[in-house]
Amino acid sequence: MHKEIRTSAELAPRRYLAGLSFGVSSTCLTQMLDDSARHHAAKQSSSAFEPLIVHVDTNLAVMPAESHDTPAQRLLAKYRQRYPHVSFDCVHLSRAMALRTVDWSTLLPAGQAPDSVDGDGTSDTEKLRRLFDALPSVTSRADILRQLVRHVLIDTARARDYSVVLLGHSTSALAALTLAEVANGRGFSVPGQVGDGVQTLCEYDADGNETARVAFPVYYPLREVLKNELVGYMDLVPILAEMKQLGEMDSIAGSSSVVSHRDLSIEEVMQRYFDGVEGPYSGIVANVVRTTGKLDRVAGSAFCRLCGMTLDESGDDRWAGDLGQDSGDSAAENHKGKLCYGCRRSVSG
Repeated sequence: MHKEIRTSAELAPRRYLAGLSFGVSSTCLTQMLDDSARHHAAKQSSSAFEPLIVHVDTNLAVMPAESHDTPAQRLLAKYRQRYPHVSFDCVHLSRAMALRTVDWSTLLPAGQAPDSVDGDGTSDTEKLRRLFDALPSVTSRADILRQLVRHVLIDTARARDYSVVLLGHSTSALAALTLAEVANGRGFSVPGQVGDGVQTLCEYDADGNETARVAFPVYYPLREVLKNELVGYMDLVPILAEMKQLGEMDSIAGSSSVVSHRDLSIEEVMQRYFDGVEGPYSGIVANVVRTTGKLDRVAGSAFCRLCGMTLDESGDDRWAGDLGQDSGDSAAENHKGKLCYGCRRSVSG
């Protein structure tokens, strides 16, 4: 990874931003980055290693002004105490409303861009809450939430001059994401969503006009490690075992039990499936990720204005044809050419 993102042969600070969900995988990634930062700090001949761990607080019941004493902030404080060699920050999801890498005209009601409703007294958190309430299903909400969190992490890295975003998905999580993307009608985007490498980002103005394109790298350092292997690793490392005993990671990460399957998104169903089969069928789980890692990304000149993946019009139409054509929905038709089939389904149902 460092060879691909290095811009100069001279020693330069390595500034990596990693996402933290408080789950097993991202906690192990935090431990590894802390160990690496401590190791490089002790080596005089090594370039500076400056990792930043960012948690995106998706609790829309809390206003950003009140977010200094949320469950996420309190848990993050414990991480700061135990991992002194890395920096931590908590970013509220409402920051997504300031993103230029999302065309908000495809998500908000017609004529309502984020900047155009600032004067009505509605907070960004309330706008996002209304947006999620208007989405047609649990799967749609989980899908849009994941896309926005990814955008926020990349935007934070760019704004603070970090060179790469690291996501702590294990092999099991990437396998679940692969099948979830296929089931959501976004199978052609799997190489970009699951693979390591540079992502193309488009920026849009309030009217939905593209203003710029930039490239930014995203990597999954734990892509070759199964979740149950990471759980075993946590038991071997004293600090990780202590974090595991806090008993708060799963509740913050959103893995509470669900009574009705109607309350589960497709992504959660896939996660539970692979958590169950990775023990006896670990080779199959690994092959899902390794196979998708070999797929080439679709080349093109247009990109989805939500997920950021390449728009392949002919392939998109074939995918929609296999799953059922758009049912004459005016909203879906208006989004054609702007959103991929999967994002159109998430937004319009």
